[in-house]
Amino acid sequence: MDKESSKNIRLENILEKNTLNMVFYNNSFVKTKFFLKLISKWDTVFYFDFDLLYSGYVTAREISPPKNITVFTPNNENLLENIKSTIVKTSKTKSLIVLDSLNGFFNLLENKKDAARLINSFIMLLASSAKDAKSRVIVGSLSKINDENKWILYNTGKHVQENEHITKIQITESDNGIIVKTINPNSLILEI
Repeated sequence: MDKESSKNIRLENILEKNTLNMVFYNNSFVKTKFFLKLISKWDTVFYFDFDLLYSGYVTAREISPPKNITVFTPNNENLLENIKSTIVKTSKTKSLIVLDSLNGFFNLLENKKDAARLINSFIMLLASSAKDAKSRVIVGSLSKINDENKWILYNTGKHVQENEHITKIQITESDNGIIVKTINPNSLILEI
């Protein structure tokens, strides 16, 4: 489907397909703009700022956080408690959970044995709790496609989990805004 024929598609329609959504990007500033647009469409948002870009903008007063958002700046001491409280809240109230970013999540747990397994488990727990309340989980990933046509993280080269129950979205900057493209056989392209 080309951009012209997808004008009636809204971002919300793309995210409604699956509880878990993976956003691939190569520009962190475009990713932050995308998340800001997305946050504005939800009543309740839990934002895990692993790369500290969003909270840096808030601290510098470059952006004002909306009242509907709870921002976590996870560290090794508060990560489990933040995830636990988010699971409880999102299982009861329709919410958006933003994990920004997978790269930062790996950096936080880099000294842990089986960090990838831990991260996948946390993401699956969040997605599982979100499902019944029709909440959504969005995971940002600074990624690129390798020679084997697989998505990998820029900083580590680790493969990004592939799963048919994950909506994969690639975002890039355009002159008029952000181009949002689903990555699947029936690709949708949307400019926001």
